[in-house]
Amino acid sequence: MPPIPDQKLEERILKAAQRLWRIRGDQGITLRAVAREAGTTTPTLYKRFRDKNALRMALSLRLRDELNAELFASPNLEAVYGRYLQYAEQHPREFELLHRTWGPLVLMPGSFRPGRTWVLSQFALRFGGEPEEYAQAFEILFLTCHAAASLLVSTDDKAVRSEIRDRCLAVCGKLMEHLPIFRLQAQASEV
Repeated sequence: MPPIPDQKLEERILKAAQRLWRIRGDQGITLRAVAREAGTTTPTLYKRFRDKNALRMALSLRLRDELNAELFASPNLEAVYGRYLQYAEQHPREFELLHRTWGPLVLMPGSFRPGRTWVLSQFALRFGGEPEEYAQAFEILFLTCHAAASLLVSTDDKAVRSEIRDRCLAVCGKLMEHLPIFRLQAQASEV
């Protein structure tokens, strides 16, 4: 009788990788250490992840989904950017991994971006029009929040962190006040 594959093994591997990443960062997720932490063997781990980069990308997707779940639970659009900053501050190691992998996950043409899709649909529901008419405004909000979050996790100075957070929230708030202008600009450039 052939062995029955462990259906929960990949989940155990990703949980182990996340624990090790949180403690030691990139140095913590050697394939041998992750296999040991997950209660499996290194060759078994290699059957699911061809190398450390593949494991890192799978972990990034998992973290992106966790971050999106947090953002999607926001009571309104204004809370989204505050929660993004809060996630970075509360999970600096996880944010570091997302930061390192944003290129392929977010900025590559055609990449699946569930957070972007959700925010654009919320903009269209609130302000009218089609979601893609707000693409430029979304990118401004995303890049502003991402830059602020990167600065937040780079310092332990509470006063500096407070200033970064306050300025980012103020800028995002102003952008939200004037979001319909970006829609009009998108429409005008299509004509």
